[in-house]
Amino acid sequence: MDWWPSTIARMNETAPISSAPEASVLPTQPKGSTSRAMLREIAETVALFVIVFTIARFAIGNYSILGQSMEPNYHEDQRLLVDKISPHLLGYNRGDIIIVHSPIQNIELIKRLIGKPGDVIELRDNRVYVNGEPLHEPYLPPNANSGPTRGDMKWTLGEDEYFIMGDNRSFSQDSRAFGPVTSDKIVGRALLLYWPLSDLHIVQHHTYR
Repeated sequence: MDWWPSTIARMNETAPISSAPEASVLPTQPKGSTSRAMLREIAETVALFVIVFTIARFAIGNYSILGQSMEPNYHEDQRLLVDKISPHLLGYNRGDIIIVHSPIQNIELIKRLIGKPGDVIELRDNRVYVNGEPLHEPYLPPNANSGPTRGDMKWTLGEDEYFIMGDNRSFSQDSRAFGPVTSDKIVGRALLLYWPLSDLHIVQHHTYR
């Protein structure tokens, strides 16, 4: 179907009868020809469905949460749709909820992006500092311990390094343990929490100030 409006020509109502176009007829299509046209249309519809489905599978991921590292905001057995395309094209932001391949295990993790390339990340006094400024994190549970397991720590992120942490800091294996991750480890950004239906919502990504 043509997406542009078509132009409809109308015969001048005042034109003499002799100038009106003659009626014409088209030969009746054989039944076999009609069947072939229907089969072709069905085949084209199926092909289009397969193409759309393949693109959707490539662009959108479906993940189930295991563990408690993102509580109280995300819980075990909740399910997410993840955008795997646009973040890689447009970039990631601090505060994004992302899915990453663990650099030390053959599993995928859900974490919050804390630092981007070029940032200086410090963990001291049970708080996170980005470029010298304390991070405002209203999503954390009360009395959250954002510090390392021992002493203070500091990272200057390279040109392709990202610092990630779980919201449940006391029960999260993240960049405090295995260091920054590179962009090839990032699967995508959480898009929609769709299960259970009672929790259905578009994922809100906190913007740090």
